Amino acid sequence: MTHLQAIPKILPPIDAALDEEGALTAAGVLHDLGNLIQIATSALNVLARTPDMPVTHREPILDRARTSLDHAGTLVRQQIVHARTLSGPPPRSDVTACLADVVALVAAGEERGLSVDVLIAPDLPDIACDPIGLRRAVLNLVFNARDAMAGEGTVRIEAQPVLSAVEVRIGDHGIGMSPSVLARVFDPFFTTKRDDLGGIGLPMVERFVRGAGGQVTVESEPGIGTSVTLRLPALPPRSDEP
Repeated sequence: MTHLQAIPKILPPIDAALDEEGALTAAGVLHDLGNLIQIATSALNVLARTPDMPVTHREPILDRARTSLDHAGTLVRQQIVHARTLSGPPPRSDVTACLADVVALVAAGEERGLSVDVLIAPDLPDIACDPIGLRRAVLNLVFNARDAMAGEGTVRIEAQPVLSAVEVRIGDHGIGMSPSVLARVFDPFFTTKRDDLGGIGLPMVERFVRGAGGQVTVESEPGIGTSVTLRLPALPPRSDEP
């Protein structure tokens, strides 16, 4: 009887749950657009400060700014057609290509004290998820790691096959989280940031991974750092692959 009485306290009304889901979706899109615009702006700021930069250096930075804005445009288009139900096989994501894009985008920024180390197992299979969504999720986690290290340090990204899945792990040596904070990392709009602009990234990552049929786990220790692991379903090789 006690358990049954507790259920209404745990589960919000259906209308409230739908309202929260819609608010999280809208906030997540704006959050990710902000990340992409920040990358493009940082790249353009670098170019503005160094007008005599050689073309060989200038072009890669411009390419990264264009890529970031292309991702932003794709995100907007995805939201416009979101209500359309598409049938067919699950989308494929090339994890290696995705991580290369993320590293290139981060390199376009102005935070020279931040570096990204990537270790990818050979012959990594494709995974069953939206490639743009995967980039958004990893980029969110890299930016979270950056914030945890105050923009100084190395973010580690590892990808390896595990049984019928692929694990992508993003780790840092930042401030870490207390057990009470760790218990709420997936709560929408929960944040410890003073500007109240957090609480979007991790819930959106969890939602993306869950929607792709995967799992996400977070390990953290104050003063040691945080590690987030995405486990997503692997796909067999394409019929046209050897």
